[in-house]
Amino acid sequence: MRDFRTLILAGLLLPPLLAAPQVDVRALMLEARALQLRGGGTDPEGAAAIYRRVVALVPQSAEARLRLSEALQESRDFDGALVPAEKAVALAPQNGEARAHLALLQVQRSQKDPSLFPEAQKDLKAAAALLPQDPELWGRLGEVSEQVHDGPEALKAWLRLGRLRPSFAPAWERAYLQAVATGNYPGKREAVLALNAHHPDDRQLRMLEDLAREQIKSGFLAHAEESFLLLAKHLPQEPALWENISLIRLQTMRYREALESLGRAEALKPSPRISFNTAMALMNLGRFAEAEARLKPLVDAPVDKDPVSDGAQALYAESLLLQGKGTELLAFVKRQPPRSEVAGEMQVFICQAHISRNDWKAALAAIKAGIQRFPKVPFFTQAKALPEKDLEYAFFSRKEARAALEQFHKEGMAALWSEFRRWDKCLEALEQARALGPVRDVDLLIMQSTAYEQLDRPKDALRILREAQQMAPANPMVQNNLGYLLLEQEQDLPEAAALIEASAKATPDSGNVVDSLGWAQFKLGRVAEAETTLRRAVELSPFSPEVRRHLGEVLLKQGKLEEAADQWERALAFVFPDRDALAKRLGDLRLRIAKQQAEKVAAPVPAADDDDEEAP
Repeated sequence: MRDFRTLILAGLLLPPLLAAPQVDVRALMLEARALQLRGGGTDPEGAAAIYRRVVALVPQSAEARLRLSEALQESRDFDGALVPAEKAVALAPQNGEARAHLALLQVQRSQKDPSLFPEAQKDLKAAAALLPQDPELWGRLGEVSEQVHDGPEALKAWLRLGRLRPSFAPAWERAYLQAVATGNYPGKREAVLALNAHHPDDRQLRMLEDLAREQIKSGFLAHAEESFLLLAKHLPQEPALWENISLIRLQTMRYREALESLGRAEALKPSPRISFNTAMALMNLGRFAEAEARLKPLVDAPVDKDPVSDGAQALYAESLLLQGKGTELLAFVKRQPPRSEVAGEMQVFICQAHISRNDWKAALAAIKAGIQRFPKVPFFTQAKALPEKDLEYAFFSRKEARAALEQFHKEGMAALWSEFRRWDKCLEALEQARALGPVRDVDLLIMQSTAYEQLDRPKDALRILREAQQMAPANPMVQNNLGYLLLEQEQDLPEAAALIEASAKATPDSGNVVDSLGWAQFKLGRVAEAETTLRRAVELSPFSPEVRRHLGEVLLKQGKLEEAADQWERALAFVFPDRDALAKRLGDLRLRIAKQQAEKVAAPVPAADDDDEEAP
């Protein structure tokens, strides 16, 4: 028989004969929901009372806390709604709905008490990180960030809202204002392009034009072209826009594209300037006969004060010389005396035309006239250095005297070919000149080295620069070019750096040389110093793709990814041999930046403090 104590213990373990009825929490939640305004009801206070019962029954239910807060919010008890909202977030920190409710509740509270705006901004950022596709959160975050004078955060919010709702112009307008206020170029560009994407008004079109001009000044030539093309889409009958597009394409050496846009401009409103620029593009494409035909009406027109007339006369003469039309050039000069602004250059062409025709007597007369009238023109400076007897026709029976003038002619032609980047023709002329006599000017060796380099013959380029070094070891350009080529070929970096440093000391304001110095510093591992130097090079040569490429590389090395991408963006407006490779690297870099930003947004949101309970 069990003792009394055993019976008592056994009884404590038995279920009661009359158990308390089970409460259906789900039914209570549904009942309360039906009373809420958002559930179609009219009694949020009654809903709050039921939710309190649920919270007492299930204290760890984040949903019950959230619904209680909603009901109190609907009852206009914003302060009372705060504690259950915070508790819901504490119980479920990754619940986007709870985070969003708390954030929007904080916005309502801050409208009565502006000191609460910073707290509202913090909660909105946390909610937007969990619900990045919710436009209301970004709009509220933009508004609140403006209230706390946080321009960068406001800009980010308005841009995000604009991307979610591309046709919502107010978001882009606010983004534009914040971008201007904070000096944020990427944000400004995105906002202005978005505002002009569909049916812009006059004010928005002016914003786009201002942006395009700012982009040109900043070196974002590809972006400026994009802006002008968008303007032209909305104003297709405006010839000046197509001209601006053409000028960008000419500057960035995209001559075929320049011809296309020049054709559009000319179809709308022909002008001498368009004809001249068309001829310039044709010359750079090696289409000299077409350029000649384009220029002839310009040079035959009555003389006026338009600068185009000056340039057209010289360019026309070049087109004739490059086609071997010396006789036509002389006839043109006889018909149209050179304008004063280009008289020295034209006198050189006259000399070359006579030499090309083997008219030695006329060539000598033209050279003597040039020496007297234009002593500072390099062609005549070199001619003056010839022995006096070589400039007398009586001595022209001498083979070497004629060879000297022929050499001048070939050197001059090489310079013309290099002007239009016809490096094969340039090199051919230089080799012919060297066959006629020894090199008299180190600049010709520099030109020959450049031609070899452009024709992908780096060993020959280095050989010629070594020759130039022997001729003029202290010449800054020789020092720079030789040092840079050694860097590129990764030969003797200390010698390369020493050469470039000497060149930079002699020519501290040369953007090309300062760029070489910065690149040498980078190659030697002096990265911070290289950044400073290359930023100086950008100031000196803002439209050099090489400088932009180098600065981007240095910034990338230091982890300054967005700045590096901006510099490469500027470089890609131009045409250069390995442009496609840089474009691929930029694409990879943009993906890397986007990935880092996504990871930052997706970082775990810290849970709120779990200490506070709502008031009973």
